Amino acid sequence: MGLRGPKPADIELLKADACTWACLFYNLRDGQSGSMQKVKWGPAQNTGSAQWTRIVAGRGGIMLPPNTEYRGSEALGPPIPIPVSKGAQELPVEIMKSREWVISRPVMPAPEIWELLKGARTTEHIRKASREMSRWMATEYGPGVGRWLPGSPPLELPDALELYSGQLLLGKRLPSYAKTKRPKSDDKRVVFLSKVLAGARFGLAPITATKRLSHWDWPKDWDERKMKEFLDLSKAEFAKSKKQKVGTITGPIEVLSMATRRPAPRP
Repeated sequence: MGLRGPKPADIELLKADACTWACLFYNLRDGQSGSMQKVKWGPAQNTGSAQWTRIVAGRGGIMLPPNTEYRGSEALGPPIPIPVSKGAQELPVEIMKSREWVISRPVMPAPEIWELLKGARTTEHIRKASREMSRWMATEYGPGVGRWLPGSPPLELPDALELYSGQLLLGKRLPSYAKTKRPKSDDKRVVFLSKVLAGARFGLAPITATKRLSHWDWPKDWDERKMKEFLDLSKAEFAKSKKQKVGTITGPIEVLSMATRRPAPRP
């Protein structure tokens, strides 16, 4: 029996990477809404030294590394969305550090970086976009959160962009890459480049990656949909809790100290 070829990339892993890229590109272009929520903080806790720990918080959960000190909270009311705006960007530090409120400032867009990436014709152009993206993420995302591709091996998004610059340039030359200036064409470019970069991580040529993910899409209003779903769920939970007069609702967490900033494994 002859040697077997490489194992085909799992479609769900491809979709997970493509979603990460699409969210990043939409955030670059359009920004992402924030939120504020009144909470009651709990005592400080530690994840322990054995392994990564998944903590339920906010819109879902967060993976924390060993020896991380954090504190959880009890939500005292449903979250209030904060739209992307200059006013939100200029929220006073005193409010951001309020003891009774958890405030997540919106992610402010940097459409010039998205334009730089779309116009890139060489690996040096993409390298420049990667550097600009890294600085933007440090400001808007902070350390660690949202900066890494899911799963293993760990890879920071700006580094991945530079690493797969060759495949990205090849993908932009394909006939299926949208080249018109219509508004919907830009959404198509987000989705197309996300497929190309997702496939690049698993050794797939751009044309193969786009075919494997031909039925996958990611809408530009993904954040609004996610926020609405979260708000509706939170309001329903508070209504139920108030009616039954039992139970508490888990709020966000605050990381107090982190022994390592290595990326988390897939939850």
